[in-house]
Amino acid sequence: MVVFGLLAFALAAPRGSPADGGPVVTPLAIVETTPVPHEGDSADDPAIWVHPTDPGKSLILGTDKQGGLISYGMDGRQVQIVSDGARPNNVDVVYDFPLGAGRADLAVAGCRDSKSLGLKVWRIDAETRRLGDVTAGGFIPVFGHSEPYGSCVYHSRKSGKFYAFVNNKNGAQEQYELTAAGDTIAGTKVRAFKLKSITEGTVCDDEAGALYVAEERVGIWRFSAEPDGGSAGKLIAKVGEHGLAADVEGLTLYCAAGGKGYLIASSQGNNTFKVYAREGDNGFVCTIDPRGGAIDDVSDTDGIAVTNRPTSTAFPKGFLIVQDGSKKGGHQNFKLYRWEDIAGDRLWIDTSEDPRRR
Repeated sequence: MVVFGLLAFALAAPRGSPADGGPVVTPLAIVETTPVPHEGDSADDPAIWVHPTDPGKSLILGTDKQGGLISYGMDGRQVQIVSDGARPNNVDVVYDFPLGAGRADLAVAGCRDSKSLGLKVWRIDAETRRLGDVTAGGFIPVFGHSEPYGSCVYHSRKSGKFYAFVNNKNGAQEQYELTAAGDTIAGTKVRAFKLKSITEGTVCDDEAGALYVAEERVGIWRFSAEPDGGSAGKLIAKVGEHGLAADVEGLTLYCAAGGKGYLIASSQGNNTFKVYAREGDNGFVCTIDPRGGAIDDVSDTDGIAVTNRPTSTAFPKGFLIVQDGSKKGGHQNFKLYRWEDIAGDRLWIDTSEDPRRR
C-alpha cells in the first residue's frame, strides 16, 4: 500500500519466520566500497552525507581504525582519505552547524591515535566534496585523555544546540557540547554516566530527544539525549530476545514522517540485523539477513548506517550500508543495500524526511 506516493507500511510478512528471529528479509548488496587500505580488522563504521542539491554527489564516510577517515562516492569508489593515522573508530554526520560566517556540514569521529586521542571534526565542502579538519587544538580530549570507542552526534530540538556522545570499553558515556571557536570547533563536557560493561554502538534520535546505546553482551538502552537527562535508561531490546545475539554492535535510525521509522542494530553474533520500531516502546519488527550474490554476503558486522533520502539513480529510495568483517582478500569494506529491497511492502518508505530539517 502506498500513501501519498511516499509511504508504504508492513502489510505482508517477509519470507521465513524462524521462531526466535521473527519475519526475515534477505536483500542482496548492489554496491560495495573499495576495501580499506589496511589489512585485518580495520574497517569499522560508516556514515552517510547527503549532498544539499545534487543527490548523486552524496558521500559515504567510512572509518579505517588503523588509518584515517575515508570518503567514497555512491559507486563505492574511494574519493579521499583524511587525517590518515588518526585511527577513527565511529563516525557520524552533522548538518547545518553554525560555523564562521555561515553554516557547515560536519563529520565527527572518535579517534584512538595517541596524538589525537578523542573527538575530531571535519568540515564537508559541498562544492568540492572534500573534508578538512576543523577541530580546535587538533582534537577534543575525552575520558581524561584516554581512549574513546563508540560515538555519535545529537542536534537538540529543545535548545538548538549540537552535541557529541562518546563511550569506552568500560561502559562509560560522556556528552560534549560542540561550539564554534572562530572557524574551528571545540567541545565542552556537559554530562557523564556509566553502564556496567563494554559499549560501542550508539545513535541519537534528534526529533525524539533520545540516545540509544548498545551494551554489547546485554542489549540496547534508551536514554534522554539532553544534557540534563541523567543516568536512568530503559533496556528496550535484550540479548536473547528475537534472535538478538551478542555482540550487539552498530546502531542506526531510519527516519520517516511523524516520528515513525526504525532503529536497526547489528546482531553480530548471528550475522543479522534486527529492526525495531522507532516510536513507542521500540517494539521488534523483523530481521534483515543479507544473502550473497554477485557481491558476497556480510559477516561479523560492526558499524551500520541508513538513509531514507535518494542519493543516486542506484538508490532512489535510500539505502542501508554495513561494514563487512569477512576480510575478503585481507581487506574489509562496506556493502550497500537498496532500502526498497529491504522494505518491500512491509516497512515504511519515506523519502520526504530531510535530515537538514530535523
